[in-house]
Amino acid sequence: MNQPIPGPRPGPPTPSAVAERAAIDPAQIQRDVREYTAQVDEVRRAAQDRHDLGGDTDPGVDLTTLDAQADLLERAHDVLTATLEQLDRV
Repeated sequence: MNQPIPGPRPGPPTPSAVAERAAIDPAQIQRDVREYTAQVDEVRRAAQDRHDLGGDTDPGVDLTTLDAQADLLERAHDVLTATLEQLDRV
């Protein structure tokens, strides 16, 4: 004989889940991440320019540059992580 299975039943998404998913704008997420990665490139180019103009450090070893790049990449990561967390809630 068939026994009912306890727990939630699959079905259409609730209106709040649909609204939450619709609030996620993939184009905006892409713009945000591209902006951060473009800034990483700008920081790298600026370090290279300083080095080329006679700066006393190798641009690949400049800790200030690496710190700025790491911060920007962490921000891009945060955007993606927040989006994934929001999708998990839906």
